[in-house]
Amino acid sequence: MKEIKYYTGKLKKLGVRKFIALAYAKKIRTSYPTMINVEIMTKCNLKCKHCRVTYHGGLIKDVNPEFMEFDYFTEIIDRISPLIKKALNFQFSSIEPLFHKDIFRMMDYVSNYNKNIEYNILSNGMLLNEKNIKELLKRNVPSISISLDGCTAKTVESFKTNTRFDRVVSNISLLKKISNNKIELNVVFVATTENINELEEYVDFVKTLGVDRILVNGFMSFLPENSHLYLYAKQGNPEVQKIFQRVFEKAKRKNIDIEFPSLTAKPQGCAYTSIMNIDEKGNVSPCILLARKTPFELFSKSRIVEPVVFGNIFDNNPLSIWRDEKYSQFRTMLKNNIIPEECSLCADAYGISCSNRDLTPINS
Repeated sequence: MKEIKYYTGKLKKLGVRKFIALAYAKKIRTSYPTMINVEIMTKCNLKCKHCRVTYHGGLIKDVNPEFMEFDYFTEIIDRISPLIKKALNFQFSSIEPLFHKDIFRMMDYVSNYNKNIEYNILSNGMLLNEKNIKELLKRNVPSISISLDGCTAKTVESFKTNTRFDRVVSNISLLKKISNNKIELNVVFVATTENINELEEYVDFVKTLGVDRILVNGFMSFLPENSHLYLYAKQGNPEVQKIFQRVFEKAKRKNIDIEFPSLTAKPQGCAYTSIMNIDEKGNVSPCILLARKTPFELFSKSRIVEPVVFGNIFDNNPLSIWRDEKYSQFRTMLKNNIIPEECSLCADAYGISCSNRDLTPINS
């Protein structure tokens, strides 16, 4: 009934032609993925003890750390080219993309099929040297989000293993200088019990670096021994909520955008309802985490979840995989805030990690 009222209202407001155009655009968005993610490597230049990559290569031993060969990458892209032509964004796994020697050749190969496709880069900042920045500027890179979890070397280096605070800060300044505001500069602050008291000072710090936006994430715990780091709870966290409110007000005064995760866990689904994730073998999974055996921990419960695979692009038509009934039902559940069993211990499904950040720190 609510859906009927919604579309009736839209029809009256937009008129028939605009309403049909809107409906068609929505159909295109749902019948094709808006973003495609290909995992071009299973190794990283950092060795963070809390990261899923560390668990996959060590605790679970489910992955042999390696880089995808360029020729094999082109086979994947050729195979999924009809989807690329409809997509808005392309992402190279969640591991530092600049760590792959062929990253720019890969970007160019994808762009051959869709010159308008965008590459929003997620980076730990260690490899953002002058050469790489200039190469990024030659391509359709609207934004770079750099992981920076504090405003002191002690805080950042104790959280991210093998990172160098001074180098990351220097690279951020270099990016700002060379890009001349052609690339939006975001920083990602994973809020934990160990750095939350730096967040207010952090706003001042990144403002001096010329940062455009602060993205505050909740910490995703994979193992019970890391559960002490997260700040969210089933019923919220009033003390941290006060900090978020003060930080929001300061950021507003400083004219810097900021987004917050919820501190109260409730089913909200995640961003992967519109993203097609393809692993290094061509398997299609709901997300990077479910592409292989992964440990999850949330609110004193823990388990290892087996891989969830809906097909392989070399064995099945990629578009048919995306539109497969089981895969579609999985995404529909998340869109409707119904959490599949496989996602039941994933923090991102409850709005407390990164997919459902809000422009205000209000808990609702």
